[in-house]
Amino acid sequence: MKNLIRNFALVLSLAFVAPFVSAAPAAGLQQDAAAHDHAAHGAALPRRTQPYSERVLELASGLPLQDGGRIKPLSTYASFMLLRFNGMRTVKLADDRKLKPIEWLLDVLFYPEQAEEYPVFVLADVQTAEAIGVQVFEKKKRDRYSMKELRPHVDKLFELATQYSRIEDKNRRPIEQAIFDLAINVRDYRSLERHFDHARHDFDTSATPDLRRIFGADTATASQVTAKVPEVMDLRELLARNPERAEDLKAATMLLQVAAELIDGTDDLALIPSLKSVEQEPAWHAPIDLLQTSFEAGPVEKPYLELLASFEDVARAAGDPAAFEAKLATLHERVVAQASARGEYEKVPLEISYYKANLIQNSLVLFILGFLLVAGLWLFPRVKALYWGANLAVFIAMALLTGAIVVRCLIRERPPVSTLYETILFVTATGALFALVAEWIGRHRLALSSAAILGVIGLFIANGYETLDKKDTMPQLVAVLDTNFWLATHVTAITIGYSAGILAALVSSVYLVARVLGIKRQDKEFSKNLTRMTYGTLAFGLIFSVVGTILGGIWANESWGRFWGWDPKENGALLICLAQILMLHLRMGGYVREFGLHMLSAFGGTVVAFSWFGVNLLGVGLHSYGFTSGISNALWTYYYIQWGLMTVALVHYVIVRSREAAVREALAAAGKTPGASQQGT
Repeated sequence: MKNLIRNFALVLSLAFVAPFVSAAPAAGLQQDAAAHDHAAHGAALPRRTQPYSERVLELASGLPLQDGGRIKPLSTYASFMLLRFNGMRTVKLADDRKLKPIEWLLDVLFYPEQAEEYPVFVLADVQTAEAIGVQVFEKKKRDRYSMKELRPHVDKLFELATQYSRIEDKNRRPIEQAIFDLAINVRDYRSLERHFDHARHDFDTSATPDLRRIFGADTATASQVTAKVPEVMDLRELLARNPERAEDLKAATMLLQVAAELIDGTDDLALIPSLKSVEQEPAWHAPIDLLQTSFEAGPVEKPYLELLASFEDVARAAGDPAAFEAKLATLHERVVAQASARGEYEKVPLEISYYKANLIQNSLVLFILGFLLVAGLWLFPRVKALYWGANLAVFIAMALLTGAIVVRCLIRERPPVSTLYETILFVTATGALFALVAEWIGRHRLALSSAAILGVIGLFIANGYETLDKKDTMPQLVAVLDTNFWLATHVTAITIGYSAGILAALVSSVYLVARVLGIKRQDKEFSKNLTRMTYGTLAFGLIFSVVGTILGGIWANESWGRFWGWDPKENGALLICLAQILMLHLRMGGYVREFGLHMLSAFGGTVVAFSWFGVNLLGVGLHSYGFTSGISNALWTYYYIQWGLMTVALVHYVIVRSREAAVREALAAAGKTPGASQQGT
């Protein structure tokens, strides 16, 4: 809700104005539905009858806006908003057509009555819909609902959500959390669809000669009202001192009341760059903010009014494809020019290209291809085409993933790792790279297999995390992380340590699976290669884990005044160091052999996972900013799989050793010497 505006106290003194400018209820969830329907501000809105042209989509995608503290393309904003509402980045219509995110957002903004028929709100269970009174006939258990289906039940939805907002997140039942999340999404959607209500609205200025004199016509647009608000407020102050002109006072007050209503309840899409420098005014403005500014600070500067008029032109051209494209082109040119003048547009085209190239998804496809070729290679080991094909597929996949990381660095002007999502990409890339280099050195196919498997698993996790988090993966950093030096040193070193630990755990898991299934049981070189690779990877990872932990302590001393504070994330990093030191020393001292090392290394993967993600689930400590709800199930699934594999491998090991001991005893009783095949492992 907007703050109370200066010089509007006179209007507030009238009781009928108060509802439009009062503070919002808890979480903004109890707003009156009728007062915020876009249809309440005028006649029925036009419907889009033909697809958007490629030019329109290009222009709209390239519109910059400020969101989450950074400048991004409108297409990126649309993509993550749709992902949050819909659980996917396309809208599937009844006729099986699919809308891209930018098409959907354009419809919400400029064809809201049509867009409310799109099924975009995903509900995981029909019980959520039934709880607010929505008919679920012919609906699947997990299905999508349109705003049109939900609108009659919004009051009930907000009532329940307001109740559940008083419950701590961790104490809410699943259905309560689902209703609360749906209410937030519906609130944000309704705010979004009203964003250009002001641009479509015609203000009545015909009620008094004074208003006609000020505006020069019987109606006015929002940009014209914005330009004249100071004059109307002066007029109202003058009329308030003349009781005989009560009707004129009421007309002037009504005009200001409608303007105040339009200010309230709309989404803050900051599409207008400030006319000042970035240093003087970092924040951008939403179009409706300019109307508010006219109340707060007096006359609005002419360039702002021209931009506001351009938004009105685009909104009013909806329904006429040619005019819409022309007006959008003019708006795009003006906004881009102003953003460029502030030096804030140069990264926008790069980000558009990044998402169009779809580097990460293409990398995943090639990693999958590499994995399939590797699988074929194990079945047909003499087919060299499979080996070189797998190498090529994994190498190109690595190149695409590395390219994606580099482009993200250029867009954000940051080192490669600054968010949890980026740690997944970086761990996948570095782990696959280490494995690929090891393969080129040894050519045993083991490392190549590990590279393909790690690439597939890592990018599946990255996609799952992005879908679960439903937020921009290139956000503005929290203050404590806003330092490129420590991100490039401490965070990168720690993440390389994660990568090495995960790769070692993967190789050890391959060893354990092979041992249980009896794969290459007679091939001692196979086991030795896996053991050497695991040992070397652990040693490599230990170096970066220790260096990264020490650098983290230095950073902590700079930030919080102490080198070590037993923070959960610090403890997690220490656990990795201690675990890897223990593994290496036990192996060096001969306390464990091949099987023991791989068991420890496999368990070490769960230690890395705990430090990497598990600590964030605690939601406490100085590193709690990395908390992401919903990943607990995935993490515990990994724990159970890894521990289950270790248990099976241990049971198998005990059984095999028992049998070998029995054979040796029998041979000893018979006076024979056991052969090589009966020797212990």
